[in-house]
Amino acid sequence: MIRIPVEVAIVITTPEPSADDTALLTRARTGDGSAIGELYAIHRPAAHRLAVLLVGFDEADDLLADAFARVVARFTSGAGPTTNFHGYLFTTMRNRHRDLQRRGGHEEPASDHPWLLEAAVAPSEDTSEDFDTDLAAAALASLPPAWQQVIHLLEVEERTVAEAAALLGLRPAALSSLAYRGREGLRAAYLDQLIKLAPARTSECDWVRQRMSRYVRGTLCGSSVARSDSHLLLCTTCAPLLGHLRQVNGKFRFLRLRSTSADRQLAG
Repeated sequence: MIRIPVEVAIVITTPEPSADDTALLTRARTGDGSAIGELYAIHRPAAHRLAVLLVGFDEADDLLADAFARVVARFTSGAGPTTNFHGYLFTTMRNRHRDLQRRGGHEEPASDHPWLLEAAVAPSEDTSEDFDTDLAAAALASLPPAWQQVIHLLEVEERTVAEAAALLGLRPAALSSLAYRGREGLRAAYLDQLIKLAPARTSECDWVRQRMSRYVRGTLCGSSVARSDSHLLLCTTCAPLLGHLRQVNGKFRFLRLRSTSADRQLAG
């Protein structure tokens, strides 16, 4: 049974545009500092909750501040929203988040060090939620055979990249790219196993949860992101699950998968 932090079980609502809001926006577009401050105070609570959904609590303030500053900066050139400030701000936050993810989404070369879930790093002090071995085995088994094979060679057999490439008849660069895809696939597959532990309440919940691992990993794009955002802003069961997945996702870089059962699954 997964543990869902209480603090992320929140309902997110967004205010509808009002006459007062439009008047504030008109003043803000002229550079009125007090109007800009009032707009920020009005829309910060809902915008901050969206930021938490996108990047988690630790980075939410930075994303919100960056997006708000970008919107206000557009006022000086006569651009930016003339109505519906909160909708424009939310769109800016989502676009900025996706832009940062794309910049950080370059392929990392495989190394000769153990890396089943991430490059080998000293574990964090909080190891209360190590990876579940049965879920890990299920995640590994769900991967395409080629990904399982490269993970087996590099992690279980502890082959070097050059050795694994020679065994598979690939160049080291191609092996490194395959290893990257396998590693990313394993992370997403592990999140999918966690999602299965929390039954969906509605058909829309089910639709979102089928894509939630990619949402968390930043590999979901287009209209699917917008639809997921809309659901997660309001759903009191999916939003807490998302918070839990973000916590697990954040530990991939600190915790290695210590799983004899997963090794046997690969070796079989």
